[in-house]
Amino acid sequence: MNFFEQTYEDSREGFVALAQKLLEKFPGELCSHEIPSPTQTDLKLDILYLPPMSGTKKRLLILTSGIHGIEGFVGSALQRSFMDQDFWNLKDENLGLLIIHGINPFGFKTKRRVTENNVDLNRNFDVSDDLFKNENPGYTSVRELLMARNKKSRASFYLSALFSIKKFGKEALRRAIVKGQYHFPDGIFFGGKGFEPQVALIKKEVLRLGEGYEAVHLIDLHTGYGQRGKLHLFGDRSPFIDQDYMNEVFKGLDVDYGQEKDFYEVSGGFTVYLAKILHKKTKYAGVCFEFGTIDSHKTLGSLDSLYRMVHENHRRDLFVEMFYPSSSEWREGALKQFQEQMTILLRRM
Repeated sequence: MNFFEQTYEDSREGFVALAQKLLEKFPGELCSHEIPSPTQTDLKLDILYLPPMSGTKKRLLILTSGIHGIEGFVGSALQRSFMDQDFWNLKDENLGLLIIHGINPFGFKTKRRVTENNVDLNRNFDVSDDLFKNENPGYTSVRELLMARNKKSRASFYLSALFSIKKFGKEALRRAIVKGQYHFPDGIFFGGKGFEPQVALIKKEVLRLGEGYEAVHLIDLHTGYGQRGKLHLFGDRSPFIDQDYMNEVFKGLDVDYGQEKDFYEVSGGFTVYLAKILHKKTKYAGVCFEFGTIDSHKTLGSLDSLYRMVHENHRRDLFVEMFYPSSSEWREGALKQFQEQMTILLRRM
């Protein structure tokens, strides 16, 4: 439980210290990349790479945290738990590890989901800037509901949202909001007008360190969506992802695919981005580990989640709690489920 810190600086310091400790036992490297900011200092994205001890590049596990800033507190704690216990003795001689800490250090430090440009990084990854031409007409139709200047009471916001659900349908409203939008820089789920610096940086490092592996697996750590206290696995259907291989890796596990259920499909997503840059080079399988916090899979919970997102600035307490629950019981459960799922996956990789 000591891994759950209160500041970005403490989380990063703990990660770097553990990484340096591991490098005393295993060959590898630790790289720290500064993310530029006009208002903040010492924003770093840190990468620990430990190659296979055998020298044979069979499998590479990529474990990432903090793509949604504030979610990095839990992601960092889970990464450090994994590192502190020598990977639960699950790192075999043919397995390489690439652990990326704090992809969005600005959001991590300021306890926001977005970058300094209000960009949702998980809507900003792609191999072509055609991404920013994407249209989301559904978002435009509900934009008034999503404007923070409204500052409605919780009850009033719920009523407005229910009216939108009645008018457009719950699934249509969810798709319109969560897919991502590229036209309103002051809105939520804004994917940007151009690529954030992390996109080129991660591409360079993943291609450099992932070169020559027979298989690459991504686990991207998130919090917020879903049943409180439950770990959900989210995957993507994409022509760049070998679905047969995904089925082989995650056989018997409950993986939700947003493209099938119409509730979590995104554009500019990180999981598909890695597939696009790796699919011609190696077998690839990737999922998001999403730890639910406020039962946002239910109607009332989804309204509450939306309220907290829209009113982030003047209801900071509710916003922070949605992505970084203070409950020790919740945190213990997250650690336990993370270890259970990682143990299953690493044994079958």
